[in-house]
Amino acid sequence: MKTAHKTKPEDHVPFGQKLAVGAGGFPIQNGGLVIPFMAQAIFQIFLGLNPILFGMAMTIPRIWDAFTDPVMGRVSDRFKSRWGRRRPFVFGGAVAVALAFMSIWMVPQGLSEMATFLWLTIGSILFFTAFTVYSVPFNALLYEQTPDYHERTRLMVFLALFYNIGNLCVNWYLPATNMACFSNTLVGARWVSLVLGLVVFFGLGVLPAIFGKERFYAVAEKAENKIGFFKAIGQAASSKPMLGLVGIVFALNFCGAVAGSIAMYIVIYYVKGGNVEQGIILNAWNGTGFAVVGFVGIYVLRWLALHFGKRRTMFIVLALTALGGVSKWFIFTPEMPHLLLLDSVLNGPVWVSLGVIVPSMIADLCDWDEYKFGERREGIISSVFTWITKFGGSFTFLVSGIAIHFSGFDEKLGADQPEGTMTILRIFFVAASILAPILAMFCLRLYTLNEKDAYEIRAELEARRGEV
Repeated sequence: MKTAHKTKPEDHVPFGQKLAVGAGGFPIQNGGLVIPFMAQAIFQIFLGLNPILFGMAMTIPRIWDAFTDPVMGRVSDRFKSRWGRRRPFVFGGAVAVALAFMSIWMVPQGLSEMATFLWLTIGSILFFTAFTVYSVPFNALLYEQTPDYHERTRLMVFLALFYNIGNLCVNWYLPATNMACFSNTLVGARWVSLVLGLVVFFGLGVLPAIFGKERFYAVAEKAENKIGFFKAIGQAASSKPMLGLVGIVFALNFCGAVAGSIAMYIVIYYVKGGNVEQGIILNAWNGTGFAVVGFVGIYVLRWLALHFGKRRTMFIVLALTALGGVSKWFIFTPEMPHLLLLDSVLNGPVWVSLGVIVPSMIADLCDWDEYKFGERREGIISSVFTWITKFGGSFTFLVSGIAIHFSGFDEKLGADQPEGTMTILRIFFVAASILAPILAMFCLRLYTLNEKDAYEIRAELEARRGEV
């Protein structure tokens, strides 16, 4: 099935603009993962915070996000300034995210468990509030760069490239905190957070605000059909294409994060026999393998999407991921520790799809939403997916914390865990890895937009309000 439509010259996004906007993928990827990745080892293992309290500290900020994300989406859709609707928030949000992130790791050593829990919880609320101010307008800005079905996929390649670089780096932040030049892990976390705050969250975070274009700003200003806030949320959240994509994103993030949070325990206490340092390094190499596969997968998925469509490509990726979930039972084994590096080959492409295919599908959904309801509202739509992504990534720590607690796991025992403990954790690990793609495949059936639909919708929209 070859591409039926060619991209118009005026719909192409210049290389420099693609690069600058795509750079936002690095802080977006790190913002969603870096606190759970680092905090689990720093707060739970190094500072001794109870797993359930840690899970609550990761979940409470996402409940707060349930209110802030949609509000930020509506503010972004309706905001007016000489710099546009999105760009002022992207710039200011990048500054706020950097400062909030660095403050989390300033936790004094020796606090009581409850004080440590409150520090992490409050710090995370501040961080994720700032991240909402950044991420919701950023995603909305991303969807605005071009109205073309295929150019959106080409643009998302740059997003996925930086997303994947962030994914590569995030695996090594925790090992970096254990470098010999630091007196302890917490001191290491403080220095790592300083570099991340200045270089990633601020340095790369402001580039989309400076070089991105708000192509639909004029359309939004002229729109006569201004839909109320709660009605807009209801419309966006209840449409079939939206429900399909939301289901995919939630299933992959929720179940995938459950598997990911348990994986560290399996690698350290099962595969590496309780050697924390070796387990952390091996887990980092596994994450690096995902990133390496991701760099190749970006261009493979781009080719598949341009030739066979986004929905078919997504189905292929999900089927491969289900097979990868089954394989986890056999390749995470103490007899052959490095066999687990094969995990990235089968399970890596699905995370690439969240950077290439899914954002491109969301951009098409924004056109469908305008066609259906008459208002351009990338902000509202972005807020739904931003919240689902963050919620799916954090609520899982409460679930995995409960699983770890009731499995009988005790980090003080090292590899000498009670009988059956690691078996229970392995079952959770594999079950979550298989359930994620299966649920996503069912949700994919709700998203019916294809290339033909996208171009017909665009033609109808341009007949109504002109080209952009």
